[in-house]
Amino acid sequence: MDWGDLLPAVAVGVLGIALGAGVAVAVLKARERSRLNRLREGMSELASGNFAHRVIMPGSDEFSRMAEDLNRLADAIQAEREAVTAADEARRRFIANISHDLRTPITSIAGYVDALQRGLGDEPERYLAVIHAKIDELAQLTDDLFYSARLDAGDLKLNPVEVDLAEALRRSVLGFEPELAAQNVRVELSIPDRRCLIAADPSAVSRILSNLISNSARHGESMTVFTVDMVVSERDFAVRLANDGSSLPDDIERLFERGVSGPGGGAGLGLSIARELAERMGATVSAENTAEGGVAFELVFPTLANQAQRHLREFSGS
Repeated sequence: MDWGDLLPAVAVGVLGIALGAGVAVAVLKARERSRLNRLREGMSELASGNFAHRVIMPGSDEFSRMAEDLNRLADAIQAEREAVTAADEARRRFIANISHDLRTPITSIAGYVDALQRGLGDEPERYLAVIHAKIDELAQLTDDLFYSARLDAGDLKLNPVEVDLAEALRRSVLGFEPELAAQNVRVELSIPDRRCLIAADPSAVSRILSNLISNSARHGESMTVFTVDMVVSERDFAVRLANDGSSLPDDIERLFERGVSGPGGGAGLGLSIARELAERMGATVSAENTAEGGVAFELVFPTLANQAQRHLREFSGS
Protein backbone atom coordinates (compact mmCIF):
# COMPACT_ATOMS: atom_id res chain seq x y z
CA MET A 1 0.00 0.00 0.00
CA ASP A 2 1.27 3.42 -0.93
CA TRP A 3 1.98 5.62 2.14
CA GLY A 4 1.01 8.59 0.06
CA ASP A 5 -2.49 7.21 -0.18
CA LEU A 6 -2.70 6.64 3.62
CA LEU A 7 -1.62 10.10 4.70
CA PRO A 8 -4.87 11.87 3.80
CA ALA A 9 -6.86 9.24 5.71
CA VAL A 10 -4.58 9.52 8.73
CA ALA A 11 -4.83 13.28 8.62
CA VAL A 12 -8.60 13.09 8.51
CA GLY A 13 -8.60 10.68 11.48
CA VAL A 14 -6.32 12.85 13.55
CA LEU A 15 -8.41 15.90 12.71
CA GLY A 16 -11.55 14.02 13.75
CA ILE A 17 -10.00 13.02 17.03
CA ALA A 18 -8.84 16.57 17.65
CA LEU A 19 -12.24 17.95 16.80
CA GLY A 20 -13.90 15.37 19.06
CA ALA A 21 -11.55 16.22 21.90
CA GLY A 22 -12.18 19.90 21.33
CA VAL A 23 -15.92 19.37 21.41
CA ALA A 24 -15.61 17.27 24.59
CA VAL A 25 -13.51 19.97 26.26
CA ALA A 26 -15.96 22.64 25.17
CA VAL A 27 -18.89 20.62 26.53
CA LEU A 28 -17.02 20.00 29.78
CA LYS A 29 -16.18 23.67 30.14
CA ALA A 30 -19.75 24.64 29.38
CA ARG A 31 -20.97 22.19 32.05
CA GLU A 32 -18.47 23.56 34.54
CA ARG A 33 -19.53 27.13 33.75
CA SER A 34 -23.17 26.13 34.26
CA ARG A 35 -22.46 24.50 37.61
CA LEU A 36 -20.28 27.44 38.66
CA ASN A 37 -23.06 29.84 37.72
CA ARG A 38 -25.52 27.87 39.84
CA LEU A 39 -23.11 28.12 42.79
CA ARG A 40 -22.83 31.86 42.20
CA GLU A 41 -26.60 32.18 42.09
CA GLY A 42 -26.86 30.25 45.36
CA MET A 43 -24.30 32.48 47.05
CA SER A 44 -26.10 35.55 45.72
CA GLU A 45 -29.41 34.32 47.19
CA LEU A 46 -27.70 33.66 50.51
CA ALA A 47 -26.07 37.09 50.48
CA SER A 48 -29.46 38.72 49.80
CA GLY A 49 -30.98 37.06 52.87
CA ASN A 50 -32.85 34.20 51.20
CA PHE A 51 -31.70 31.49 53.59
CA ALA A 52 -34.38 29.07 52.37
CA HIS A 53 -32.67 28.76 48.96
CA ARG A 54 -30.76 25.53 48.34
CA VAL A 55 -28.46 24.52 45.48
CA ILE A 56 -29.36 21.09 44.07
CA MET A 57 -26.32 19.76 42.21
CA PRO A 58 -26.07 15.99 41.63
CA GLY A 59 -22.70 14.34 41.28
CA SER A 60 -19.56 13.87 43.31
CA ASP A 61 -17.24 16.45 41.82
CA GLU A 62 -15.83 19.57 43.46
CA PHE A 63 -18.87 21.63 42.46
CA SER A 64 -21.35 19.27 44.11
CA ARG A 65 -19.25 19.24 47.30
CA MET A 66 -19.19 23.05 47.28
CA ALA A 67 -22.97 23.04 46.85
CA GLU A 68 -23.34 20.75 49.88
CA ASP A 69 -21.12 23.07 51.94
CA LEU A 70 -23.18 26.07 50.82
CA ASN A 71 -26.42 24.31 51.76
CA ARG A 72 -25.05 23.39 55.19
CA LEU A 73 -24.08 27.02 55.74
CA ALA A 74 -27.60 28.10 54.76
CA ASP A 75 -29.08 25.50 57.15
CA ALA A 76 -26.93 26.80 60.02
CA ILE A 77 -27.79 30.45 59.34
CA GLN A 78 -31.50 29.69 59.00
CA ALA A 79 -31.51 27.69 62.27
CA GLU A 80 -29.65 30.51 64.03
CA ARG A 81 -32.12 33.12 62.73
CA GLU A 82 -35.07 31.00 63.87
CA ALA A 83 -33.49 30.58 67.32
CA VAL A 84 -32.93 34.35 67.59
CA THR A 85 -36.51 35.03 66.52
CA ALA A 86 -37.83 32.56 69.10
CA ALA A 87 -35.61 34.08 71.79
CA ASP A 88 -36.82 37.59 70.92
CA GLU A 89 -40.42 36.46 71.11
CA ALA A 90 -39.80 34.74 74.45
CA ARG A 91 -38.09 37.89 75.73
CA ARG A 92 -41.02 40.08 74.68
CA ARG A 93 -43.47 37.67 76.28
CA PHE A 94 -41.37 37.57 79.44
CA ILE A 95 -41.22 41.37 79.70
CA ALA A 96 -44.98 41.58 79.13
CA ASN A 97 -45.59 39.02 81.89
CA ILE A 98 -43.24 40.81 84.28
CA SER A 99 -44.91 44.14 83.54
CA HIS A 100 -48.32 42.64 84.22
CA ASP A 101 -47.16 40.95 87.42
CA LEU A 102 -45.69 44.21 88.68
CA ARG A 103 -48.58 46.43 87.61
CA THR A 104 -51.36 44.26 89.08
CA PRO A 105 -50.31 44.32 92.78
CA ILE A 106 -49.14 47.93 92.55
CA THR A 107 -52.53 48.99 91.17
CA SER A 108 -54.29 46.98 93.88
CA ILE A 109 -52.14 48.51 96.64
CA ALA A 110 -52.74 52.01 95.30
CA GLY A 111 -56.50 51.42 95.25
CA TYR A 112 -56.66 50.13 98.83
CA VAL A 113 -54.37 52.88 100.13
CA ASP A 114 -56.55 55.50 98.45
CA ALA A 115 -59.65 53.96 100.01
CA LEU A 116 -58.05 54.01 103.46
CA GLN A 117 -56.94 57.62 103.06
CA ARG A 118 -60.44 58.68 102.08
CA GLY A 119 -61.99 56.74 104.96
CA LEU A 120 -63.95 54.41 102.71
CA GLY A 121 -64.90 50.92 103.81
CA ASP A 122 -65.74 49.65 107.29
CA GLU A 123 -63.00 46.95 107.44
CA PRO A 124 -59.60 48.67 107.37
CA GLU A 125 -57.98 45.54 108.81
CA ARG A 126 -59.04 43.58 105.74
CA TYR A 127 -57.67 46.30 103.47
CA LEU A 128 -54.36 46.22 105.32
CA ALA A 129 -54.25 42.42 105.03
CA VAL A 130 -54.73 42.66 101.26
CA ILE A 131 -52.03 45.33 100.99
CA HIS A 132 -49.67 43.11 102.99
CA ALA A 133 -50.39 40.16 100.67
CA LYS A 134 -49.76 42.27 97.57
CA ILE A 135 -46.48 43.54 99.01
CA ASP A 136 -45.47 39.92 99.57
CA GLU A 137 -46.24 39.22 95.88
CA LEU A 138 -43.98 42.09 94.84
CA ALA A 139 -41.22 40.87 97.16
CA GLN A 140 -41.49 37.34 95.73
CA LEU A 141 -41.31 38.62 92.16
CA THR A 142 -38.36 40.87 92.99
CA ASP A 143 -36.51 37.94 94.56
CA ASP A 144 -37.22 35.76 91.51
CA LEU A 145 -35.86 38.46 89.20
CA PHE A 146 -32.78 38.70 91.41
CA TYR A 147 -32.18 34.94 91.33
CA SER A 148 -32.89 34.78 87.59
CA ALA A 149 -30.40 37.52 86.80
CA ARG A 150 -27.68 35.98 88.96
CA LEU A 151 -28.26 32.49 87.57
CA ASP A 152 -27.99 33.83 84.02
CA ALA A 153 -24.83 35.74 84.91
CA GLY A 154 -23.34 32.65 86.56
CA ASP A 155 -22.32 34.54 89.69
CA LEU A 156 -24.76 33.00 92.16
CA LYS A 157 -22.66 31.17 94.74
CA LEU A 158 -24.38 28.59 96.94
CA ASN A 159 -22.92 27.89 100.36
CA PRO A 160 -24.03 24.45 101.57
CA VAL A 161 -24.41 23.97 105.31
CA GLU A 162 -26.49 21.66 107.46
CA VAL A 163 -30.16 22.55 106.96
CA ASP A 164 -33.17 21.03 108.72
CA LEU A 165 -35.50 20.54 105.75
CA ALA A 166 -38.49 19.78 108.00
CA GLU A 167 -38.11 23.08 109.85
CA ALA A 168 -37.53 25.01 106.62
CA LEU A 169 -40.73 23.50 105.24
CA ARG A 170 -42.73 24.49 108.35
CA ARG A 171 -41.52 28.09 108.10
CA SER A 172 -42.30 28.31 104.41
CA VAL A 173 -45.83 26.96 104.79
CA LEU A 174 -46.42 29.28 107.75
CA GLY A 175 -45.55 32.26 105.56
CA PHE A 176 -48.35 31.36 103.13
CA GLU A 177 -51.02 30.55 105.72
CA PRO A 178 -52.63 34.03 105.64
CA GLU A 179 -52.93 33.86 101.84
CA LEU A 180 -54.38 30.35 101.93
CA ALA A 181 -56.74 31.25 104.77
CA ALA A 182 -58.02 34.22 102.75
CA GLN A 183 -58.93 31.71 100.00
CA ASN A 184 -60.71 29.49 102.57
CA VAL A 185 -58.19 26.73 101.94
CA ARG A 186 -57.60 24.12 104.62
CA VAL A 187 -53.94 23.23 105.15
CA GLU A 188 -53.12 19.62 106.07
CA LEU A 189 -49.56 19.04 107.31
CA SER A 190 -47.65 15.80 107.68
CA ILE A 191 -44.09 16.79 108.59
CA PRO A 192 -41.82 14.65 110.79
CA ASP A 193 -41.00 15.97 114.26
CA ARG A 194 -37.41 14.77 113.92
CA ARG A 195 -34.63 16.79 112.31
CA CYS A 196 -34.21 16.07 108.61
CA LEU A 197 -30.71 17.22 107.79
CA ILE A 198 -29.48 18.01 104.28
CA ALA A 199 -26.43 19.84 102.94
CA ALA A 200 -27.80 22.90 101.17
CA ASP A 201 -27.79 26.69 100.96
CA PRO A 202 -30.50 27.88 103.40
CA SER A 203 -31.57 30.83 101.26
CA ALA A 204 -31.83 28.65 98.15
CA VAL A 205 -33.91 26.04 100.03
CA SER A 206 -36.31 28.76 101.21
CA ARG A 207 -36.59 30.10 97.64
CA ILE A 208 -37.36 26.62 96.24
CA LEU A 209 -40.05 25.92 98.83
CA SER A 210 -41.54 29.40 98.49
CA ASN A 211 -41.74 29.12 94.70
CA LEU A 212 -43.30 25.65 94.81
CA ILE A 213 -45.91 26.66 97.41
CA SER A 214 -46.67 29.84 95.48
CA ASN A 215 -47.15 27.91 92.23
CA SER A 216 -49.29 25.30 93.95
CA ALA A 217 -51.56 28.07 95.22
CA ARG A 218 -51.58 29.85 91.86
CA HIS A 219 -52.47 26.73 89.89
CA GLY A 220 -55.18 25.73 92.36
CA GLU A 221 -57.76 28.49 92.01
CA SER A 222 -60.64 26.24 93.02
CA MET A 223 -58.79 24.27 95.69
CA THR A 224 -60.23 23.67 99.12
CA VAL A 225 -57.37 21.64 100.62
CA PHE A 226 -53.61 22.21 100.46
CA THR A 227 -51.66 19.12 101.54
CA VAL A 228 -48.04 19.17 102.67
CA ASP A 229 -46.38 15.77 103.10
CA MET A 230 -42.80 14.87 103.84
CA VAL A 231 -41.71 11.26 103.41
CA VAL A 232 -38.44 10.16 105.03
CA SER A 233 -36.27 7.28 103.82
CA GLU A 234 -32.65 6.27 104.34
CA ARG A 235 -31.66 7.82 101.04
CA ASP A 236 -33.73 10.98 100.75
CA PHE A 237 -36.46 13.32 101.97
CA ALA A 238 -39.41 13.79 99.62
CA VAL A 239 -41.55 16.91 100.07
CA ARG A 240 -44.90 16.78 98.28
CA LEU A 241 -47.13 19.86 97.97
CA ALA A 242 -50.57 19.07 96.57
CA ASN A 243 -53.86 20.85 96.02
CA ASP A 244 -57.27 19.71 94.86
CA GLY A 245 -57.70 22.59 92.43
CA SER A 246 -57.20 22.92 88.67
CA SER A 247 -54.84 20.79 86.60
CA LEU A 248 -51.65 21.60 84.71
CA PRO A 249 -51.34 21.37 80.89
CA ASP A 250 -50.25 18.08 79.33
CA ASP A 251 -46.72 19.32 78.57
CA ILE A 252 -45.82 19.87 82.23
CA GLU A 253 -42.07 19.96 81.59
CA ARG A 254 -42.42 23.19 79.61
CA LEU A 255 -43.50 24.94 82.82
CA PHE A 256 -39.92 24.53 84.06
CA GLU A 257 -38.57 26.57 81.15
CA ARG A 258 -37.69 30.18 81.82
CA GLY A 259 -40.48 32.55 80.79
CA VAL A 260 -43.16 29.86 80.34
CA SER A 261 -46.15 30.55 82.58
CA GLY A 262 -48.88 28.10 83.54
CA PRO A 263 -52.67 28.47 83.38
CA GLY A 264 -52.55 30.66 86.48
CA GLY A 265 -50.40 33.24 84.69
CA GLY A 266 -47.24 34.74 86.10
CA ALA A 267 -43.82 35.65 84.78
CA GLY A 268 -42.74 32.05 84.32
CA LEU A 269 -39.74 32.30 86.65
CA GLY A 270 -40.63 30.45 89.85
CA LEU A 271 -40.52 26.84 88.68
CA SER A 272 -37.44 27.24 86.49
CA ILE A 273 -35.55 28.86 89.37
CA ALA A 274 -36.72 26.18 91.81
CA ARG A 275 -35.50 23.37 89.56
CA GLU A 276 -32.17 25.01 88.73
CA LEU A 277 -31.39 25.74 92.38
CA ALA A 278 -32.42 22.21 93.39
CA GLU A 279 -30.27 20.56 90.73
CA ARG A 280 -27.26 22.62 91.76
CA MET A 281 -27.64 21.14 95.24
CA GLY A 282 -28.17 17.54 94.09
CA ALA A 283 -31.97 17.61 94.50
CA THR A 284 -34.85 17.24 92.03
CA VAL A 285 -38.09 19.11 91.42
CA SER A 286 -41.06 17.75 89.48
CA ALA A 287 -44.79 18.29 89.00
CA GLU A 288 -47.77 16.17 88.04
CA ASN A 289 -51.54 16.11 87.77
CA THR A 290 -52.86 13.86 90.51
CA ALA A 291 -55.30 11.02 89.96
CA GLU A 292 -57.68 12.65 92.43
CA GLY A 293 -57.88 15.79 90.31
CA GLY A 294 -55.35 18.39 91.34
CA VAL A 295 -51.71 19.36 91.13
CA ALA A 296 -48.69 18.10 93.07
CA PHE A 297 -45.17 19.50 93.19
CA GLU A 298 -42.39 17.35 94.62
CA LEU A 299 -38.95 18.25 95.95
CA VAL A 300 -36.56 15.38 96.71
CA PHE A 301 -33.32 16.04 98.61
CA PRO A 302 -30.72 13.37 99.42
CA THR A 303 -30.14 12.96 103.14
CA LEU A 304 -26.98 14.39 104.67
CA ALA A 305 -25.65 10.87 105.26
CA ASN A 306 -26.40 9.88 101.65
CA GLN A 307 -24.65 12.99 100.35
CA ALA A 308 -21.61 12.24 102.52
CA GLN A 309 -21.43 8.65 101.24
CA ARG A 310 -21.75 9.85 97.64
CA HIS A 311 -18.94 12.36 98.07
CA LEU A 312 -16.79 9.68 99.71
CA ARG A 313 -17.34 7.32 96.75
CA GLU A 314 -16.49 10.11 94.30
CA PHE A 315 -13.34 10.95 96.27
CA SER A 316 -12.18 7.33 96.38
CA GLY A 317 -13.05 6.79 92.73
CA SER A 318 -15.22 3.75 93.44
